[in-house]
Amino acid sequence: MFVQQVKKGISLMACSFLALGLAACSNTDTSNEPISILCPTGAPALSLLGTWDLENVSVEYVDGSDILTSELAKEDGEYDIIVAPTNVGAKVYGESESYNLEAVLTWGNLYLVGQEGTDLSTASIAAFGQNAVPGLVFNQVEDPSLNVTWYSSVQEAQQALLTNQQQVALLAQPVAAATIAKAKENGKELTVLQDLQKLWQEKTNSEDAGYPQASLFVKSGEEEKVEAVLDAVEEYVEEADEKTLTSTIDDIGAEVLGVPNTQIAVKTWNAQNIRYVQGNDAKEDIEDFLAVFHMELPDGLIVE
Repeated sequence: MFVQQVKKGISLMACSFLALGLAACSNTDTSNEPISILCPTGAPALSLLGTWDLENVSVEYVDGSDILTSELAKEDGEYDIIVAPTNVGAKVYGESESYNLEAVLTWGNLYLVGQEGTDLSTASIAAFGQNAVPGLVFNQVEDPSLNVTWYSSVQEAQQALLTNQQQVALLAQPVAAATIAKAKENGKELTVLQDLQKLWQEKTNSEDAGYPQASLFVKSGEEEKVEAVLDAVEEYVEEADEKTLTSTIDDIGAEVLGVPNTQIAVKTWNAQNIRYVQGNDAKEDIEDFLAVFHMELPDGLIVE
């Protein structure tokens, strides 16, 4: 498992006490407390670029969801914030009630890639994540009669397309853009054939394209401590431009973030559907998404 620890130092928590007669009270200054974040690589990692220049904030990037699941399940976890698939956070919350959903960060980045004009009804399709979000979303929005071969990873689906084993591939951005660029180097023209986020919007009649794929979960009781971090994440996502994105990704490192390179990550920023939406404002979207997993929204999961 790839784990990368990034960022800054640790400072001591400042406390002051005032005593009046027999009564006493205390105030805690949380502004200088160290804050730790656990986040998967890829689009979720890009959603946290706003934390890069914050003091006393450390972000640990990981591949896969196993460590995310185990940390969310702890009653007294070491992380103040965990970014994880929305369905994973909802499932684990029913067991521990340790981390609450503060905001949705990514709204899907799945695309079908192949040669222009390809007839999907007859084409061979490479797909990945059969029992995870990619597969469940694919099956929710696509015709069940399509000729699909399931692979264990997006990289394997990508290779099946590039080596002509399959005519079309289900890919996530920015891998989709990297695949199109790689094929062009080898004299093969590929393009995006379908945007699964738009298909989801059409099927669910949602206001915006996409589904609440990954969310930001805050450790119970740490809401005030992480408030400035949440504000920074939201502001960055809303105001990011090409120059800012390029600079931040270069500083952190594309490999650390789990993206092919800076240029492709910036180019596909919009296609990755990174939007900071408060959990309460996305409640209906979350309920529709969890229904795909035959799950109900747990009481108390979303920060009110």
